[in-house]
Amino acid sequence: MLLEDLIHELGHLVIGPAACTADALAILETEGIDGALLDVNLRGETSYAIADALAERDCPFIFITGYGEAGLEEPYRERPVLQKPFTRDRLSEALSNHVFG
Repeated sequence: MLLEDLIHELGHLVIGPAACTADALAILETEGIDGALLDVNLRGETSYAIADALAERDCPFIFITGYGEAGLEEPYRERPVLQKPFTRDRLSEALSNHVFG
C-alpha cells in the first residue's frame, strides 16, 4: 500500500497491483499501461514472465528486489533495478530515468 501511495504522490496512476504472475498478465491484456514496477518475487514465483511480456510490448519496467542486480537471473541483469528498501526520492528518480524519462 505504501508503494501505491508513493506512486500516486508522484503523479502517476496505479493499475493493479497484481499479486501473482497470472493476474499481472491478465492486466496486460486488458489495460493500457505506460510502465511497470515488478517485484522479482511474487508470493514464491518470479516476475520474469511479466518482464518478457512487457519487453515484447516495448513497455518500460523496473525490477524491485532486496538483492539488487545480483538477485536477477542473467538475462535480466541489464534491466533497471530499484533495490529495497528505497526512499520516495529513489523511486521518483527511477521512474523518471527508466519509465517516464
